[in-house]
Amino acid sequence: MFVRAVALLLAVTLMACSGPERIDFVPTDSANTTTREIFVATTRQADGPTDFSAKRTSRLNYARYDISIPPIHVEGKIEWPGRNPNPATDFVTKNVTPYDSALTFGRALNANAARNTDTAIIYVHGYNTSFAEGTYRLAQISHDMQDRNTVIHYSWPATENSLEYIRDRDSILFARDGLESLIKTVADQGFGNIVIVAHSVGSSLVTETLRQISLQSKSRLSHRIGGVILIAPDIDTDLFETQISRIDPMPNPFVVFGSAEDPALRLSAFLSGRANRVGQLKDTETLRRYGVQFVDVTDVKDGESGHSVAITSPTILSILRELPDPNRTNDVTVLQKRIDDVSR
Repeated sequence: MFVRAVALLLAVTLMACSGPERIDFVPTDSANTTTREIFVATTRQADGPTDFSAKRTSRLNYARYDISIPPIHVEGKIEWPGRNPNPATDFVTKNVTPYDSALTFGRALNANAARNTDTAIIYVHGYNTSFAEGTYRLAQISHDMQDRNTVIHYSWPATENSLEYIRDRDSILFARDGLESLIKTVADQGFGNIVIVAHSVGSSLVTETLRQISLQSKSRLSHRIGGVILIAPDIDTDLFETQISRIDPMPNPFVVFGSAEDPALRLSAFLSGRANRVGQLKDTETLRRYGVQFVDVTDVKDGESGHSVAITSPTILSILRELPDPNRTNDVTVLQKRIDDVSR
């Protein structure tokens, strides 16, 4: 019993995506900083004027965060501020624009689409992730990819306590309707393409929501989703097959980034009594049967950890930047070859 308890404590510690960081509001600017506009839809309760807590609410809150990225930024990292936030050295929030409804939020998205590309990317974070970490992580990815698409952070009410893994699992089910509502709002705007990106257990939230949309026969909404990318998905393999078997039409491309050496997924598999999680599967017959492509990042050694390497590795980020369109199916094969070449 003691050994099992120690294993559980170790597991949830390693599986944590982040600690309880905060939003630092610094309205003044600094030389040579870069600003990234991050749109936010969240089922978290407000915690002050600029932040959100881990408490749940069925009402979606909408906003836009203008994130300042310092000139000393290192690819794949978030330069978290200390006691005295400084735009010259830290990620900080320059401005927050709240929206009082899905209608006004949608208008802001539409205006952004008109200024940039017609692709919207919805990012869904993983377990034990604060609102600040998810928002700043999306700003980091968008900046490092030199991406001009409209980016939207769907922030579900994950805790900031590694011992509340079960509550986070329940919160995923709680957050399905909110994600469906966000997808509908985005689909109603002037975007030609919607891509959904999820990390860790956030992947389960995405597949559950897509299954829910399909079971409701909302084919118009389903057809607007042009691609899905799951990064280190912490999903039971049998559950994943039942989820994707009911998703119709299947988004194309549907890509999984995974690693056989992901320590968090190995521990999750051990605790659940299963041999593998989806992020460890590689290119199995089950994935191929449903049109899911697997990008193996096992041999990529840079980045923060095996569980977050696909979003923190300078190697992967640089390769993705060079691809003509990383969302296209034929580019997934090119991506894998490039990763294999640089990892040798």
